[in-house]
Amino acid sequence: MQEENIRLIDEALEHEPIRNTFRLSWEFIQLNKKFTLISMGIFFVLNFLAASPFLGTLFILFAGVFGILIQIHAGKIFYSTQNIDTYINEIQKSKIDVVVKKHLQTAFGAYLAWIVLLFLVLVVLGIVGSSTGILHEGMNQMDLVVALERLGLPVLLLVLCLFYVQPLVQSNIILARDFKEGFKAVFSIFSVDVWRSAFNKSYFNYVVLFGLVLIAVLFALVAFIMVFIMIPFMNIFVSLLALSTTYIGMVVISIASMMARRLVEK
Repeated sequence: MQEENIRLIDEALEHEPIRNTFRLSWEFIQLNKKFTLISMGIFFVLNFLAASPFLGTLFILFAGVFGILIQIHAGKIFYSTQNIDTYINEIQKSKIDVVVKKHLQTAFGAYLAWIVLLFLVLVVLGIVGSSTGILHEGMNQMDLVVALERLGLPVLLLVLCLFYVQPLVQSNIILARDFKEGFKAVFSIFSVDVWRSAFNKSYFNYVVLFGLVLIAVLFALVAFIMVFIMIPFMNIFVSLLALSTTYIGMVVISIASMMARRLVEK
């Protein structure tokens, strides 16, 4: 699709799209330090409270919804902005209270849908496992190992396929406008149009390369964290580092999802 005025997202895709994904994500984080510090602080508190024995599940819900909310905000700004100047301006004027009020219902709808979808997947796996005899009552440890070996490859292939179309599903969540649309966007993972769009050479190249880079970054980060875990009294530092990385990762995935969506639109 040709446009008279090239949008920022088109410029980002034209040259070094992977590098631009990380660069534009970092700009979202560092151009409005007040917004970033407040939102990261909220994210940290919610995750720490999620580990508490009382109301922990409730705070897990809050943390998940808040994470999706930040992704919606970052993705919408990037996707809708015309050029780098408007992108910077939109980031700098972002306020956490406005963002929460604007996107809370959508984020909650999407999070609830993910819970429902996960429950359905577990039910289906349980039915398949029971009907095929792979899973049965009175299983011992050896039986469980055999069951995992039989299910391992099919489940792995299914997970890889779902991760492959996830950017398009995530982009649908980001562009949703209310609770209902946010809920329905998650189930677009079963949409024929989504899967058909994913069979696109440009999309394939971008998603696979981004995935490989992300895996390499995560591997390096895990190795770095493992070193610090062995140092006494570093648990708090490691926790903060892990949560900071998770927050940054959410923004990166949000920007990457909109880049991937744009590739199938053009």
